[in-house]
Amino acid sequence: MYLNERSWEASQEDPYVIDNAVKRFLDIYAAVKRVYPECEIYIPEGEVIYLRPGDYSLGKWLASADIEYRRLYSLFWQRGIRYHPEDEYEMSCDGEPLKGGTEACLNDSFMVSICLDGKWGKEVIEGELYSLADDEEREARVKNVFCKEQLECDYVKEVLRSRGNLNVWSYEELWKRRGELFPHLSFCPSVENDLDSLEKVYLAQILRKLAELECYYVEHGNGRFQPELLTKTTMESKATMEKYEVWHTFTDEGGEAYVASWHMRFTGIPGRIFFIPQYKEVGMLVCYIGRKLPNVTYPT
Repeated sequence: MYLNERSWEASQEDPYVIDNAVKRFLDIYAAVKRVYPECEIYIPEGEVIYLRPGDYSLGKWLASADIEYRRLYSLFWQRGIRYHPEDEYEMSCDGEPLKGGTEACLNDSFMVSICLDGKWGKEVIEGELYSLADDEEREARVKNVFCKEQLECDYVKEVLRSRGNLNVWSYEELWKRRGELFPHLSFCPSVENDLDSLEKVYLAQILRKLAELECYYVEHGNGRFQPELLTKTTMESKATMEKYEVWHTFTDEGGEAYVASWHMRFTGIPGRIFFIPQYKEVGMLVCYIGRKLPNVTYPT
């Protein structure tokens, strides 16, 4: 779930409305944490949330709030996962960038909005998603949660349930148990070093993506590869593969080299999981997990 950073920018002069809006937002957070304690809100890196009225700052609200709401706000802000916004895509709403909407759209998730005015009190936010790589824009619709009652929606519950971490608590454990957890996935030896260099906040996302690959192979592995059945899975462009083939070449446990173009994304770095969809007789080969590799759009 992603913070709708723009919802905090709404101009609101009524302290009563502000007080209720902040409490409703924190009520959402509290309800999520009670049932899904491993879930946190993703917050754009460098984003500072504030209340627009100069005579009723967020600090002033915190000073007058009761201890439970102060505690909830502290948990939300301190434990929220900071991410680097995706640089190849951008969702806009009313002509302005919406970082939380971009990530929610790309990751089949939802936004969490504070409702300081009616604009963000909608279950679906409509906008446009622009792809820099394709230089094209399309309509986008993102699920939006603005009251705790929406947490009973089947879609929202499914998103939150899928954010679990399969009871794996470290990258070291993931690597040791990879054969048990993902029996149809093989891993290049270099992936162990990839995982060592990643922050723990990406663990749940990576597990979820690997589980998705495993489930896909169990259900569809004997036929042609169908990327449309996986979330946000794409190939690198022909120009990128021609220029940066060495960056996309990986060696399996037997010493055989493979060039990987297909990849899934995860939020935060932005991150990528490169894989070979049809590896030898059975399974898929996971080649790389980490930061986005160079491409012709972003060569560094």
